[in-house]
Amino acid sequence: MLTAALLTLALGAEPLHLSPGTQQVLKVPGVTRVAVGQEQVADVRATGKGELLVTANQVGRTSLTLWTTHGMQTRTVIVDDGKRSEMQRMVHELVSPALRVETYNGVTVIDGQLDSMDELRRLTRLIGDDANVRILATVDPRVMPAVAANISAAFQKQGLTSARAVSYGGKIVLEGSVADERELHKALLIANTYASAVTPNFGR
Repeated sequence: MLTAALLTLALGAEPLHLSPGTQQVLKVPGVTRVAVGQEQVADVRATGKGELLVTANQVGRTSLTLWTTHGMQTRTVIVDDGKRSEMQRMVHELVSPALRVETYNGVTVIDGQLDSMDELRRLTRLIGDDANVRILATVDPRVMPAVAANISAAFQKQGLTSARAVSYGGKIVLEGSVADERELHKALLIANTYASAVTPNFGR
């Protein structure tokens, strides 16, 4: 069922939040032209003098640009079915409150910087294999040398004396040598307990 509410548009107004299938009427004195960034997310049409009807089509975010006799104004329209809000709550509570959770064209994107590999593992477990969620968050590169040192120490304890882990540009690379496939598998298992993704570059 469609709902409508009268709102007065003002410079610096908060984003307009709607649920899919709902509408809101914006009262915009002196409006002469309007444009929506992504019509698949929301569309707009004039319903009377100084009034616009915004209809939410699908989950996502778009911009609403208005030209009025007083100048140009821009407002953000966010269409949310509640799933993004729940995802944001879980990410902030279980991983890190510093991460950003946004929805674009039906895809939830998690972005920001993680303070440890443990946070990345928790985030990866939380998302699982959900194809509608993309993780763009990265681990603070300053912690990677310490992660590499821990992996190298674990290799030594497990008898992989010719293998080591090094940090290159925010990534963990495994170097040195392993004797056979069994040792390679063992090294990867050890490394993956410390880092979610490593690049093997062993000689054998």
